[in-house]
Amino acid sequence: MAMRVIGIDAGSKEKLVRDCGAEHFIDVAKHSDDQSLTEEVVKTAGGLGASAVIVVGIPEHDPVPIGGAFPVKLIFKGATIASTAVGTRKDAIEVLDFAARGVVKTVIRTEKLEKLTDVFKDMSEQKLSGRVVIDLQ
Repeated sequence: MAMRVIGIDAGSKEKLVRDCGAEHFIDVAKHSDDQSLTEEVVKTAGGLGASAVIVVGIPEHDPVPIGGAFPVKLIFKGATIASTAVGTRKDAIEVLDFAARGVVKTVIRTEKLEKLTDVFKDMSEQKLSGRVVIDLQ
């Protein structure tokens, strides 16, 4: 199966998303409604739309329902919507395989425990890209 990664996020995350292996990037802030965002996804996917949607992490702010979704279309298309805050063992194996093949890349930095307050400050100000590992040594 020749799946392609389309990253969808705020424009400030484009470099990070592309560095992690996304072939295409869509800036969600450039779309005023779900319809225009959907149209761009379909266009980017060669007119076919997404065959799988993977939600990584937990979005901020109030939850918003997915409006305009037609379950029958999803079923007949064989589409999948999956999400995880952490992931399963199978997810971990697949992600490690992606990384081993160079399909995706990780953005990780290491900080000393003394910098923990700074790390949390960066997180709260949405300045943090990727993951931070705290060195307890």
